[in-house]
Amino acid sequence: MKNILCFEGEWKFNTHKKPERFDLNSEPILRMLKEYHKCDAIYRHILTKEDLKLYIEYFNRNKREWNKIDIVYIACHGWFHSISLEGENGNVDLQELADIAGDFFRDKIVHFSCCKTLANTSEVEHFKSITGAKLVCGYKKSVDAMKSAIADTALLNELITSNKPGNIKNIAISKFRKTYKSLLNELDFCAMKLRKECNLLEMSIG
Repeated sequence: MKNILCFEGEWKFNTHKKPERFDLNSEPILRMLKEYHKCDAIYRHILTKEDLKLYIEYFNRNKREWNKIDIVYIACHGWFHSISLEGENGNVDLQELADIAGDFFRDKIVHFSCCKTLANTSEVEHFKSITGAKLVCGYKKSVDAMKSAIADTALLNELITSNKPGNIKNIAISKFRKTYKSLLNELDFCAMKLRKECNLLEMSIG
């Protein structure tokens, strides 16, 4: 059984155009998964890079708590190879996020529930390589908030219980990919893992 840490940005009170503002948060999803699977699910709200740094430093100091976490779930607005935090003037690109994180993502599953963050394959490959994350997944295009929430719930449910979470990148063998094929294709979902035995990146798109 795997445990989750969620970092979530602001959705409702933000500078985005009105259609991109909505009263939605991921905490109820985490609560449902926690109660159903009897796993740990930690939720933290972030508005700035300083918030993110604060929590990363906290978990780096509390290794016993951090070592229990398997999945880092990042839910916020996004842009091409970037995440958007409401308290920042610009986006935080994947390189800067990796610099902030250091070894924080090493051997963790990282899911970006953000529009367009994984749109640039080479940037995702670089992020995956320098952070040492076990698996990186997310969306390559702008996505509907409710549909992505449904996909996130299904994905986290799969990741929590799977002994081979990397299989979600393989369309041919992943029951999850087959079950939710239409939705995942619509959202342009992709997943990437590192084959440690030969240090090669494997990627699945769509």
